[in-house]
Parts: sequence; C-alpha cells; structure tokens
Amino acid sequence: MAGLPLKLGILGCGAISQFAHVPAVLRSKRVELVALCDAAEDLVDQVAAVANVKKTYTDYDAMLADARVDAIVIAAPDPFHVPLANRAMRAGKHVLVEKPLGETSSQCLELIEVQKQTGMKVQVGSMKRHDPGMVFAKRFLKEKAGLVFSVGAVYRDSIFRADMQESTLDPLRVSERIVKPQNDPKAEREHYNLFTQGVHLVDNVRYLAGEVLAITAQVSHHNGNWSWHGLLEFAEGGRGHFELTCKSCGDWCERYEVLGDNGSVQIEVPLPFYHRPSVARCYDGQTQQWTQPLGGRSNAYANQLDYFAAVVQDDLPASPDAYDGFAAVQLLEAIEQSVITGQRIAINQPFGEAT
Repeated sequence: MAGLPLKLGILGCGAISQFAHVPAVLRSKRVELVALCDAAEDLVDQVAAVANVKKTYTDYDAMLADARVDAIVIAAPDPFHVPLANRAMRAGKHVLVEKPLGETSSQCLELIEVQKQTGMKVQVGSMKRHDPGMVFAKRFLKEKAGLVFSVGAVYRDSIFRADMQESTLDPLRVSERIVKPQNDPKAEREHYNLFTQGVHLVDNVRYLAGEVLAITAQVSHHNGNWSWHGLLEFAEGGRGHFELTCKSCGDWCERYEVLGDNGSVQIEVPLPFYHRPSVARCYDGQTQQWTQPLGGRSNAYANQLDYFAAVVQDDLPASPDAYDGFAAVQLLEAIEQSVITGQRIAINQPFGEAT
C-alpha cells in the first residue's frame, strides 16, 4: 500500500464531518475519500456533493463490505463510537475514532480487546497531537527539557465560540432523519461538558508530560457554567494543576506550561477551526535561548489523516492509540469521581505500571 492513498470511508455526516474531516481529506496528501455513510439519505447526498464523493451509503454494513474502503472514520455521536468501531474492525477495516473514544473506560477496554483479536489499527481523533506547535513542544520536552516537575493546563471554552465558528465555517447542513442516541448525551450537561471538552485537556497533558497516577478535583457551577480545578500527580514525580471551564465570558483560551529541570515550554492553542498552529515557546536552559517555531501545515485535522495513513501503510504507532483513548476517559472518570467524593483518586494502570 506504500505510495498509494489510503481509501477512506466516513461514517456520519454531521458537524464534525462537515467542519473537520471532509475538508481535511481534501487537503490530505495521503488519503482519498471514496465513500460516505449516514442513515439520513438527504444529508449524505448533500455532503457527498460538496466533497465530490460518488459512492454513498445509508447502510453501515454495506459500506463495510465495500472492498475499496481500507479504513473508516467514526464521526457518529459519542455513545456509538465503540460499537461502530468494533464492527469496522471485525469487518477488516482500520479505524480513526472521534474522541472521546468511549463513554466509559471499561467500554474502551472492550474495544482494545477487539483490536487485539483483529489486528486492525486504531487511532483516536485527538487531532491536537498533530498541531505543529504541539509536536515541536513534545519533541523539545523529550530531548532537552529534562525531568518534568511542574505542569499547568487551562482550557476555557467561550460563550462566543458559536459566533467565532460561524464567522469561519460554512453553514451546517442538517436533516430531520439523523439517527440519535436513545438517551441524549447532552441531557446531563455537566458530564457532557467534562467528557467532550475535557478530553482535549487530559490527552494533551498526557502527551506532553506523561502518565498521571492520581487526581484531586473540585468543581464550581453557576448559571449553566462549570469550572473544574484540580491537582495532577505524575508517574515521574511531577505535579500539575488544571482548569477546565465551560463556558467563560471571554475569549477562547487553551494553554499549557511544562517545566523541566533543563528547560520549559509555554503553549497557546488557538480555536481549532482557525487552523493556526499553536504558539509554542521553548526555553533551553543550556543555551539560555527561547525558540518559537511557526508550522506551515497547520490544519491539524489534515495532519492527523496523513499520520493515520502512515500508521496503516507504514506500520507507525498510532497517536493517540486506543490505550491513550482509554487513559483519557479514565482520567475524566477520576475527575468526576473526585468531585463527587471529595477524595484523591488513584489511577489504576490496567496494563502494568505506568511508563
């Protein structure tokens, strides 16, 4: 398959597909979109016309039976992620699954077992790992910063985000025929905000600073807004603090600061749909100099598809892989449990000691 485009099918033609995955395929260097699937025939036809995709399906199993399709992007609502990904793997298709990987960590473990049985590749759609600023910061931390002892993470969604996105994105195509989960995930708004927004924060923290062994968290709530704050204990002895706010009466804000004994990084992450690279300032204690790169290919959604193609075709390790997806959900569960109990929550490592 080396040198050939990865033949991709996308399941789900809702907002994340229209705003992220379909435009990303058109900008990808290694992926070709050959099929779209959605139960709403009018919606899949509209999106296919925009993407110039000739083959559409309203039956998921029919798309899975299409021999041209090498891999599936699961862009359906969160409760469907694991069962739909498992069906794809059992049909011999590699999968890129939107985040969060599953509704619960135990559900994620079930997916990992199916992956082991089938040998298929799984990548989770935490696209910020493929932002050039984040990639540079990660490499700097690994090669030059030394032992990490302090981590700060802030993620604040804005009450103005819908307006920000409207000024940037094409109008959303909708349908009355879309398939919805039996229980509306947004009905439990606190849980929904924590898991859908917090998954970015916890995955980026793990990506930059390593495994988290314990969490202590609290939350404040007023007028439909939530703000989680907490302490992170890392496997290598470092400590960190986080804030996750949904929503703030102010601008979008996502930033990370990681201090090592030989260097440090400061990262400002823009609203994803602006497709600007994160601003990563890296301080090298040996040279006593700051470095601030500017990444050219800054569409993180396109970058993640190109990397996914390399995972499938060149046998690279997925980033994030299914274990990372599990670990992110496990951390979110620990935050929720700590808020409820008021206790420090130790993180169980199901595959042995953290590395």
